[in-house]
Amino acid sequence: MNRKDFIKTCSIACIGLTGLVGFQGCSSTNYFAKTIYDGEKLTVKKSEFLIADNAKKSERKFVLIKSESLRFPIIIYKLSDIEYTALLIQCTHNGCELQPQGSYLTCPCHGSEFTNKGVVLNPPAETNLKSYKTTTDHENIYVHL
Repeated sequence: MNRKDFIKTCSIACIGLTGLVGFQGCSSTNYFAKTIYDGEKLTVKKSEFLIADNAKKSERKFVLIKSESLRFPIIIYKLSDIEYTALLIQCTHNGCELQPQGSYLTCPCHGSEFTNKGVVLNPPAETNLKSYKTTTDHENIYVHL
């Protein structure tokens, strides 16, 4: 193989690997909880926050839920044993779907950031996220649409 062909082959391999790594990095590891929708509210079991691991007991900081009536998912953050927030994960700047980053959300389009209560941390977004009233009982979280 001559030098020109070698460089061309290596370049194509590098581009292919970069694309593959990028594709794998975009795959979602976020957990979508099971819900029940009754036309007015979504019901999510509190147990959806538990991570099934035989070795140790742990909890998720948030779960995502989907509703047929909404274009974007809703994220539910567990703030304490009795306090939850439910936010539509649509950026208020340009309408992109936000990405959960632990206890905050980021916009992949223009870099806006929001707290786990939906408050703008970094512009260009200027408006807080749409939030939904949540209520709870012993077993469930109710997101009132």
